[in-house]
Amino acid sequence: MFSLETANIQTAITNAKALHPKVKMIEFGKYEVMGSKGNIYTVRCYRQFGEKIVECNCATRPGVACKHGMAAVSLHIAMAAQRGH
Repeated sequence: MFSLETANIQTAITNAKALHPKVKMIEFGKYEVMGSKGNIYTVRCYRQFGEKIVECNCATRPGVACKHGMAAVSLHIAMAAQRGH
């Protein structure tokens, strides 16, 4: 889990761009991301106490942005814009 406001996301963005992972929306705020080895990760995007939180079930340490989370965030932002959030 990491906060978009406090985590260093640049490395995760770069890694996500290199991976070109497939992201599937399960429902708004919940996504499945295929990792580089074919593993499927569940990513949740939500607000908690005013912070934008990204939660991924991969092995990345808490507070560190992961490439799966950032891949899902890009779809989440696009969907939020369509919904008028």
